[in-house]
Amino acid sequence: MKADGKSVVIITHKLHEVLAISDRVSILRKGEYVGSVKTAEADESLLTEMMVGKKVALNIERPEPVNPVKRLEVRNISVVSEEGVSILSDISFDVYGGEILGIAGVSGNGQKELLEAIAGLQPVAAGGSIKYYNEPGGSEPPMEVVGKNPRIIRNAGIHMSFVPEDRLGMGLVGSMGMTGNMMLKSYDRGRGFLTDRKKPQDLAESIMKELGVVTPGVNTPVSRLSGGNVQKVLVGREISESPIVLMTAYAVRGLDINTSYTIYDLLNRQKKKGVAVIYVGEDLDVLLELCDRILVLCGGRVSGILDGRKAAKEEVGLFMSGGRRIE
Repeated sequence: MKADGKSVVIITHKLHEVLAISDRVSILRKGEYVGSVKTAEADESLLTEMMVGKKVALNIERPEPVNPVKRLEVRNISVVSEEGVSILSDISFDVYGGEILGIAGVSGNGQKELLEAIAGLQPVAAGGSIKYYNEPGGSEPPMEVVGKNPRIIRNAGIHMSFVPEDRLGMGLVGSMGMTGNMMLKSYDRGRGFLTDRKKPQDLAESIMKELGVVTPGVNTPVSRLSGGNVQKVLVGREISESPIVLMTAYAVRGLDINTSYTIYDLLNRQKKKGVAVIYVGEDLDVLLELCDRILVLCGGRVSGILDGRKAAKEEVGLFMSGGRRIE
């Protein structure tokens, strides 16, 4: 189109796309025009500083796992759609506390359904098992998750949090404010007919302050907030539950670079606390920088489990496309 004499305007948060295909870049920050630069004279650091208003380190931290312990044991999981189509077939893997397990795959290969199955939102076919270890190596036996819905899972003392792909459809109620969305996890803990609003409001104010959520107030409907601020509310609420297993589906999709690095930092802080973090992502560069191990899905099956520190992008791509499989 450019060669044809057309003018092309691209709006994106992905800086490598900007640097690869544009000729000039204009930066907006908080609704105001910051400036324009020639792409040939720019790099990611310059663009990030213009976008955020300050220098941002573009290195994702990846501390070594310390004393990893098994928290989830997934065996022979299969999921079939209502129409009878196989979505996941015979999935098996382990998840350890103190590590970030990445899930990679071409979109639509069962990543979302896998997390939903673990969270109790997708029925698992007979023969599949998901065992949760509350006390690895202790006297308490593992608990079976399959067959339980989210409420039963929570009431059984299984400490799992889930940040779904659909932030306002499944994760939060758009017409409610931060306080109301905090109450979704605690409304049944009140006395009699009364709900406890004090603790959810305190939590909302704490998340707003600690994560820098930009909102007129904790009672402003979250649907009026930007995508990045909505994600901060959702991730902050799930982390506040002190999970042993934290699952995130496309946690930084559509977010600006500053908010994305805030999310990466939050996940690493949970990892350092010994939480087992499962991260479903679509950016291979991020998966290879952030994750300790990467489970690759292809056609609803596990095609490989790779070391995040040693794997190459091309290798992950081959497993994603079915060009390679584990023996």
